[in-house]
Parts: sequence; structure tokens; C-alpha cells
Amino acid sequence: MKALAVWLTLLAAPAFADPPPPVPATTSGPQTETVVVGPTGKRIVVTPKLLDGLDRAEATMINHGASHTYEGVRLTELMRLVDAPTGARIHADADRDYLVVTGADGFRAVLSLAETDRSVQPHAVILADKMDGAPLTSHDAPYRVVVDGDQKPARSVYAVTSIEVKVLP
Repeated sequence: MKALAVWLTLLAAPAFADPPPPVPATTSGPQTETVVVGPTGKRIVVTPKLLDGLDRAEATMINHGASHTYEGVRLTELMRLVDAPTGARIHADADRDYLVVTGADGFRAVLSLAETDRSVQPHAVILADKMDGAPLTSHDAPYRVVVDGDQKPARSVYAVTSIEVKVLP
């Protein structure tokens, strides 16, 4: 009988426990600002005007079983604007640099700086503003990072809010 009482007490304990803390409210409406931060702290805010004239590319990615072609600016172009090593400057210490890409929902992906540079590998890594020839959906906008050839969107961050270059010590 005593064991039954202990068992009932343990079973009922969650009902008497403190409620979980409230989840902070998110802002209404989508995040519209995307910031790129370089290894020395130099910052730029990505706008359509800033992207005009920069080297664009296409990247194909499988998402939910369907292949989509994205269009956008190569990340190398944005890295150059925040004084990150690109091209011939990617060697020795710069091989350890990496990017942390964050989306509006808090999802983050990590890419090595070298893998985003076409002087190191041929696959485009882009900050996309179009999918299949049309502007990104409101879910993905304003920008989505896409790695050409990825078979699933594990490294693809949508609604990008920041791209930060980090340097390993």
C-alpha cells in the first residue's frame, strides 16, 4: 500500500510542478535586415542596391524532394566587402576562418570561409534572392544561403539575419 502511495505521488508530481517559463513573444512581421560582419568587425547591411553589380551565380539544391534553382550574389563578394580573406588570400591562417549564418528563426549553419570561395572549390555558395526565377517566398525572404549541389537544405539558412566571419585562435 505504501508503494502505491509513492507511485501515485510520483505520477501526480508533474501536475503540481511549476509551469514552464513563458516563451518571449516574437516581433510581428518578418525580419528585413541582413547584416554581414567581417573578421575585424566591419559591418554592412545587405540591401538590393548593395547587391546590384556584384557577381551573381545560380545554385541548385534539393528541398523537400524537389530540385530548385536559386539565384543570388556569391558569398565571396560579400566577404570582400567586409575585408575577409578571399581568392589568393585564402591560405594558411585564413583556412581556419568560418562563417556563422543565422536565420530569423534562430537556426544557424556553419561554413568554412574557404568552401565559400570559388578559388578553392567550384560550387557556388550564394546569398539567394530568387528561386526558380521568382523572388523568394515570404518564408525565405529576404535572403537564403544556398550551397550548390546540396542534396538537402541542412546548411541552407532561410530568412538570413546575419553572416559573421569568425577566426579560430
